[in-house]
Amino acid sequence: MAEESLENEPTRRQWRGFWWMIAQQTQGAFYDRLAQFILISLASAIGSVVLIPVGKGLEIEITSAAWLMMALPMVLFAPLAGWVSDRFSKRDVMLAVAICQTLVLAEICGAVALRNLPLALCGFFALAVLAAFSSPAKLGINKELIGSKHLGFAMGIQQMTAMLAILVGQIFAGWLFDHRFTDTSGGVAMAWQVALAPLLLFFVLAVPGLALAWAIPRVPAQDGPVFAWKREASFFPNLADLWRDVPLRRASFGTAFFWGFAVLMNLWLVKLAKVMTGGGDGSGSQAAIFMATASLGMAVGFGFTSFLMRRRIELGWVPVAGMSMTGATIGLSFMQPSGAVFLATLAALGFSTAVFLAPLNAWMQDRYPAAMRGRLQATVNLQNGLAGISAVILSGFFEYGTKALGISPAMGSRLEIAFIGIVCGVVSLFIIRLLPGDFIRLVGCAVIRAIYRIQIVNPERIPAVGGALLLPNHVTFADGFFITAASPRPVRFVMDETFVANPAVRLFTRIFDTVTIRRDQPREAIRITIDALKNGDLVCLFPEGQLTRTGTLCELRRGFELIAKKAGHPLIPMWIDGSWGSIFSFERGRFFSKFPYHLPYGMTAAFGEEIQSQEADLATVRQGLLVASASAQARHFSATRWGNRMPTGGNPAITGFRALGESARRRIWINGHQIGQINALQRRKPFFALHQDPLPPQLLGLSLTFPELFAAPLKSRDSVDGKQPAAWVGGEVLREMLDITQITQQIEFYDFGAEALTPICRPGLIHCPCLAVGGIVIAMSMPDPAQPTADSEPQAGSKPGTWGKLLPGWYLLIAGNGHLRAHGPAAVEEGLELPLGTYLDAEGFLGRKDSDAPGDGSRKL
Repeated sequence: MAEESLENEPTRRQWRGFWWMIAQQTQGAFYDRLAQFILISLASAIGSVVLIPVGKGLEIEITSAAWLMMALPMVLFAPLAGWVSDRFSKRDVMLAVAICQTLVLAEICGAVALRNLPLALCGFFALAVLAAFSSPAKLGINKELIGSKHLGFAMGIQQMTAMLAILVGQIFAGWLFDHRFTDTSGGVAMAWQVALAPLLLFFVLAVPGLALAWAIPRVPAQDGPVFAWKREASFFPNLADLWRDVPLRRASFGTAFFWGFAVLMNLWLVKLAKVMTGGGDGSGSQAAIFMATASLGMAVGFGFTSFLMRRRIELGWVPVAGMSMTGATIGLSFMQPSGAVFLATLAALGFSTAVFLAPLNAWMQDRYPAAMRGRLQATVNLQNGLAGISAVILSGFFEYGTKALGISPAMGSRLEIAFIGIVCGVVSLFIIRLLPGDFIRLVGCAVIRAIYRIQIVNPERIPAVGGALLLPNHVTFADGFFITAASPRPVRFVMDETFVANPAVRLFTRIFDTVTIRRDQPREAIRITIDALKNGDLVCLFPEGQLTRTGTLCELRRGFELIAKKAGHPLIPMWIDGSWGSIFSFERGRFFSKFPYHLPYGMTAAFGEEIQSQEADLATVRQGLLVASASAQARHFSATRWGNRMPTGGNPAITGFRALGESARRRIWINGHQIGQINALQRRKPFFALHQDPLPPQLLGLSLTFPELFAAPLKSRDSVDGKQPAAWVGGEVLREMLDITQITQQIEFYDFGAEALTPICRPGLIHCPCLAVGGIVIAMSMPDPAQPTADSEPQAGSKPGTWGKLLPGWYLLIAGNGHLRAHGPAAVEEGLELPLGTYLDAEGFLGRKDSDAPGDGSRKL
């Protein structure tokens, strides 16, 4: 059967089915663990001990024997369990297991009534066998019910509820048996009677619970192969299938380590309880307290991980959790095992182990091929079972060794937990070496999210599976982290080799398997990128090929066209709004070497509409980027407060602003934000206008909201002081004043007048033509930005015959009358009609064809 479709959101019926499945597995886990621990308590009460003759004085008691009996079926029946889960509907497998579990509970009740412990322990083993068969089905059905997008959330919920059910069942069984047994006169005969009553009760309660399994939607079977003894009775073909996929093999070893670690910790806690009580009657209760604390921490950890992975599965949490496990484990070796600090550390350890396991389980379920999901999960369970058995043996040998060396039980306990912590630390460091990208991405994104508040628009436009080419604007050196933080999927980057000269960027390219493009040898990079897309990766390529130093979109390069057409995968434009002004951008005339204006820093990342590969050309992608920029700004200013917010200060234009409606005021705020996203008027620096010039007060975004948003005050003057460097805004009145002013210092003139396209050539004067329509700023010229290094590509801030660069947040459409209209959240619904003959060229300059000096490469849309 082909892999199930994961593109659409799960239906309400699928979500209901998921929650029915959670309820069914929770009930099953509760009754399963309750029955098992009543039998353990019973065996302990009648004095049954299992001896393994490994050496003199070595005894594995009933707790260790229970772990062996629960782990052994995972090993013995792994191939058959996997085949069953793939051959039949996973829902049918779960229903069959639920029926068999009820029958086994009946058998255990009969064995206890007959006072036949071996027969009862056969039932104990049978429950473990059923768990081995149900595990591949109940884990694998998550993706078949709700798909990849919510798989991390689902796996976290599933493991949290299972852990809570096991915890409650285990504690309740121990408490119920001890409470009833203590209230009687004791003795073997009473132990049998005490065990029988609750077993009968829960058998009766389990029968109606079968309806929960029946309510789970029947997912299609994966049409696995017919049964063959040669394969289904052999472990090696399944192990070969699992290990052939190197990332999957490594993840499976991680889960095996978890189960070995968990078994060692449980056995250690039992030993510690005996050391504390001298092996007296209180040891069971003390061990129960320890296990309940750790289990509760795990349940909370699974719930927390479900929240963490609600948008995507993040393997970076695995090494973080591993280091946390190491610290907690070693810390336990130095603590007195009594008091709140010890229990808090134990709970923190349980929490960390859950954060360690949940991403691995979810990631593996997502990676398994649909037709092999059950088989591969059963093979993972096989490894987990072997790890658990190895842990039981290791714990026994450790206890034997300490006795042989004459080490006291208390010191032996400390040495054992210290040893476990050291092993955990070594494994965690190894995992960091295997997953450096995931680890650094997690830590880096955590830092980014602490510094930046990133709103995400339309993340559902990223395909859940399959290759896609992400094409974002490029403003800062940290764009890779911004994109990673915003993307619902891991991203592989394509980067120009010139950026690799920066040591931080070079480290980034190594860790994240970045494809570097050499301009003299582009074909190899294109081939690698195409292979990555065909392999199903989400690949990010910056179509501008350089960082903008104007804040606006640079000219796009054609490399993505060839990649898109040869790979045949969709393209997703993306716009990150608000990153201009970050310390990683060229705002203030330099990258880095500056302090942030404030923390946290707000940004918005918007994903544009998908572009099919056959439609991918420069104009289509540029339009997609501009539309995405408008979507980002619309989200940023979506709150109703923007329509009610009033600028402060004594600017006379506030009166006109107050008279506007809420939607108009919101558009003015957006226009002020647009002006602040480019390298023209500088943030936190004053700029000037003539008191008698009527034009600036008409541009409310320029005169009111830009100064308010970016602490750049507009100051009125009666004349121009040409002896002071400054930025001035105005129209014809200012132009006339400049004609008669002696200029000795650099003056920037942002000309919004009707004659703005007529150049002014005077020493010391930088003429920057700009365009506003209906009082809303559309485009602005600016001084050419400096080149940060000698080999940096020049970028123009102005161009003859143009009003400058189109501001972020605008995109252009042709109206019915053939005129261009500017659309975006700062415009009215029908858009703003631009002057006749307006064009947008490939570099993003907005000009007019009938001007004296039309821009190179001009064209109408």
